[in-house]
Amino acid sequence: MKRALLTIAFVAVAFAAGGVRAGAAQLSAAGGGFLTGSPSQAGAAVLVSSAASVPAIPVALQATLLVPLTPHGGYAVTGEVRGLSGGGFGGAYIGVGAGIADLSANHTPGPVFTAFVGKPIAPNSTLELRIYQGTQAGGATSGFVGIRFSF
Repeated sequence: MKRALLTIAFVAVAFAAGGVRAGAAQLSAAGGGFLTGSPSQAGAAVLVSSAASVPAIPVALQATLLVPLTPHGGYAVTGEVRGLSGGGFGGAYIGVGAGIADLSANHTPGPVFTAFVGKPIAPNSTLELRIYQGTQAGGATSGFVGIRFSF
């Protein structure tokens, strides 16, 4: 499973590398609420992302770090593909990603998948909803809802 994910990631990055605009990286940060199911807890979390547009295809590649501000703590680091805004959806976007996380009760890092959606609410501000699913034994299902600010 890990080998297949790494192969897919390398192929996607290699394919997109030729189409990524130099100097087009975008930095964003988000703050909001965080829930996790194992252990069951609620609190706040912070997200930091760096994205680069791929003009040849209408997507952006991004890396995201999630840090829950809860007693249990943890982290999630994911590589993601985000569909760019456009059409009649008012700039809304959707994306998926995979990476490594320590969001479960046993503090064991393992594979994690994420899916997310976002909708702009003001200039450089987006409401974003994310779901994380750890796949290792005891992996947690976690959610994040917050406001993302782009710089």
